[in-house]
Amino acid sequence: MNEAPVHNYERDVGSKTTLRFFYPESAYSDPVLDNNPDTLMVLVPFKNTDIMWMKTIVNNEKRLKQGFWRNPPMIWNVKPQNMRILNPYFMEVAATKLLGYDEKTKKLKGRPTTGFMAISFAIHFCDLVHIAGFGYPNFNDTQPIHYYDKSSMKALRVTEHKIPLEAMAIRELLRHNVIQNLTYF
Repeated sequence: MNEAPVHNYERDVGSKTTLRFFYPESAYSDPVLDNNPDTLMVLVPFKNTDIMWMKTIVNNEKRLKQGFWRNPPMIWNVKPQNMRILNPYFMEVAATKLLGYDEKTKKLKGRPTTGFMAISFAIHFCDLVHIAGFGYPNFNDTQPIHYYDKSSMKALRVTEHKIPLEAMAIRELLRHNVIQNLTYF
């Protein structure tokens, strides 16, 4: 997912990356160092500028700098044939069916994380879905978000992600044996 490194973490995360889900602001990892040459890079578009960014990269056009909360890479060495855009259907399923839709306000209850989007995608295409690293047992502010940096759950409080809601949805998927967990939860 996102900029999660593989290099120097192979013992914990493996060495093969088949699909990498990301959005422009999370495309900072060296795509050559942290992915196999045949890894499919799957853009999860959260906004129109995300698709425009991909277009400028593929067509080698003037790069966009506005519309991002963090500057995406201006040069990104990925072969165009290895790039994909996630169908918005999977975001709809993740946001409305798995996380829930508030009938009273007619609004989504939360914006799914890239990881949750990947789970939504996987349950549609894979016979077996195993997850790892989606442990949200305490929801305390000091709990780390990633294995590779020092960011904590506190950082997610200012986003539109509703981690407790996502954790409940994951627990339901686990309870119904739709997915299996390789780590604690």
